[in-house]
Amino acid sequence: MWPTSYAKRVASDLEAWVEKGWVSADNAPNILASLNTEDGPSKLPVVITVLGAVLIGFSAMAFVAANWAEMSKSLRLGILGLAMWSAYGAAAFLHLRNQVAFTEAAFVVGVALFGANIMLIGQMYHLPEDFPAGLLAWSLGGLVTAWAVQSRAALATTQLLLMGWTMAVISEGDIHLMYLLPWGAAALLAFRLDWSPAKHLALIGLIVWLLGNSPNLAENLGWGPIELLTILSSLFGGIWLIGIVGEERQQPFARALQGYAAITLLVMFWLGHVVDDGLEEGAGYLIPALSVVVLSGASILAFARTKLLAPQDVIAFAAFPVGILLSGGLTTSEGDVPLILTAPLFLILCVWLVTLGTRLHNRFLINLGFAAFGGEALYLYLETFGTLLDTAAFFAIGGILLIAGGFVWERLRRRATATQAEATS
Repeated sequence: MWPTSYAKRVASDLEAWVEKGWVSADNAPNILASLNTEDGPSKLPVVITVLGAVLIGFSAMAFVAANWAEMSKSLRLGILGLAMWSAYGAAAFLHLRNQVAFTEAAFVVGVALFGANIMLIGQMYHLPEDFPAGLLAWSLGGLVTAWAVQSRAALATTQLLLMGWTMAVISEGDIHLMYLLPWGAAALLAFRLDWSPAKHLALIGLIVWLLGNSPNLAENLGWGPIELLTILSSLFGGIWLIGIVGEERQQPFARALQGYAAITLLVMFWLGHVVDDGLEEGAGYLIPALSVVVLSGASILAFARTKLLAPQDVIAFAAFPVGILLSGGLTTSEGDVPLILTAPLFLILCVWLVTLGTRLHNRFLINLGFAAFGGEALYLYLETFGTLLDTAAFFAIGGILLIAGGFVWERLRRRATATQAEATS
């Protein structure tokens, strides 16, 4: 049996626990034995069964597609309806047999077939092509299924479909507000089922909707890229601070809020210092400056309300919109971005993120800081030696730097996470 990550973690911590007297030396082997037990049900049959169901579904679809033109409309409708309701019937049968995993898989198949039926029926009757409307109908069908049978898998599938629907509408240049209604219903079910993956998907869906609508909103308001990025950095910086304050008060999902906000904020800063569009002529510095002031004020307020933040954290949070503003203000008319100023600031913020994660005992922030630092270093290497891309020197130097940098960086990351683990033990 392959050991789980939890078993590996406990095994590595047992020695320290024995030394500190928290666990007796006689009980340590028994704890390891309980972790390595194979009494738990294997997930392999579930995986094999689901894969088999997928293969059968593809074979049926291939058969129908090959003979679709020769079938009458009534036969087509009968096949489509029979396939979908057979999946739901199989789910009901498996539920009565207390086969939870197989039941969830059958519900996913049913939701998938419902979407296929929408597309095929629309094709049969030559309905006007409206891709977002089809995704909406598919999503609502999945949402009804998820609520009716309290299915976690159907809920997760529906949440992904809803994200696809809102992005399809946004891609047409519209500001999409109606997404919040089905999103709210799905989020409510996620909290009612108390299922962590669905809660994460609800948060991701809200972020996707917010970021997706931002360019259309900025275009309607006449904002340029730098103005939009500074506003978003201020917004997600505030969300990050809310997560930190919430963690101290032991609010649920506060740490997840920090993680998603940190990722988004780093992406906003990175885009700000690589985008070749500076501040548009006549745009002014009012909106970026207000973003800096708002996030600085929020940082000071959070610093006053929690003991988790240090004075340098207030400066670091304010540095995100400041860096974006600096990049936009110094970008030349030819589109040359001042990487000599903004890239070091980004690297410094990555190092700060590692130190913040260490102080907050947040391993995700530590790993994110190291990953962002490595990604920025690779980007700078490609920008610096890009003219040598077709030469052997580029690959030789790049290979040496990647191997050496990866080795050193991984050692530093492990040392930081080990320090964090010792602090929490």
